[in-house]
Amino acid sequence: MEKSGFFNSSGGDRVYDAADFASYFGKLVSNGIFYATATNLQVTAASGMSVNVLAGSAWINGYSYENTDILELGLATADGVNPRIDRVVVRWSAVNREIRLAVLTGTAAATPIPPAMTRNDDVYELVLAEVTVPQGAVSVTSQNITDTRLNANQCGTVNSLVTAVYE
Repeated sequence: MEKSGFFNSSGGDRVYDAADFASYFGKLVSNGIFYATATNLQVTAASGMSVNVLAGSAWINGYSYENTDILELGLATADGVNPRIDRVVVRWSAVNREIRLAVLTGTAAATPIPPAMTRNDDVYELVLAEVTVPQGAVSVTSQNITDTRLNANQCGTVNSLVTAVYE
């Protein structure tokens, strides 16, 4: 099938939807966070077993995400015997038609590994940070948080095909 776009409709002969625009923009802009400021979607320690995600924006598969304020995310209760590693992600969901922040809770183990991120046709995740939850912890500190926003394999920054525009 051939497709072209985007042309004005004449009598309803042109119908475009969000997927058409996302497909177009997804070819021009890569997935990642916008790194306008060093704190864009940064994960920080909050009170107790919570983390904050600071204001910022991201781009996933041609769709935009923006968090306009500090958003607090709760972590599961710590295991009494073993540590675990959780991940804070920005999750694009084709089924739910949304992009939201989420916590992937790891499995407690003597040598914990972070939970796998999902990247398929229905769900695509960018990992903002990994949070080590020590055994018996009742709070999270900044030392427990590893920033992964600049790691191109886990998150990375938005890049575009257009690097400069001249008039």
